[in-house]
Amino acid sequence: MNKVIFYTVTGIVTLGILTSCANGKNKDHVQEQNETQTIDTNTSQNQQTENNDSFQTGVVIDFDAIDNSLFNAEIKTLLKTTLEAMANKDEESYRSVFRDTQSADTYMYLFGKDYYYDYLGTIEQDRSGRIVVEVRGKVKDDHGIRETPNGFFYFIKNKEGHWVLGAID
Repeated sequence: MNKVIFYTVTGIVTLGILTSCANGKNKDHVQEQNETQTIDTNTSQNQQTENNDSFQTGVVIDFDAIDNSLFNAEIKTLLKTTLEAMANKDEESYRSVFRDTQSADTYMYLFGKDYYYDYLGTIEQDRSGRIVVEVRGKVKDDHGIRETPNGFFYFIKNKEGHWVLGAID
């Protein structure tokens, strides 16, 4: 009977020792992970700050080099005015390209950020007769710099037969 008690107590003590040792190692590992995450977060924040400081707004697209019959002179001028107004935060010019005040008001949420446009993608005519121009670049806002201001600009003809900006998607 004494042997059973002895082995039981020995087993319990051994389990207690192993458990306490294992918890100590785990705490060290968790602490190392937290330190690594803190360092990585600080590094990312420093890189983002550097990137934000070096961000330049503007439009560097050569509109005249684009040879597409859908991309006529009127649409080229409208798109150039729109992109430059967004990059330079020129509200009057931005509003002037839309078909009416209500349309301009609808897309004011895009205005006021820092934009850099450098590429025109596809230019096509949809089933409704709208000319759709894909534009790519970067935007700097409260969330940092993102390469996702990629948008589609929809040009439509107004009642007088002139092209105007109908929508931005």
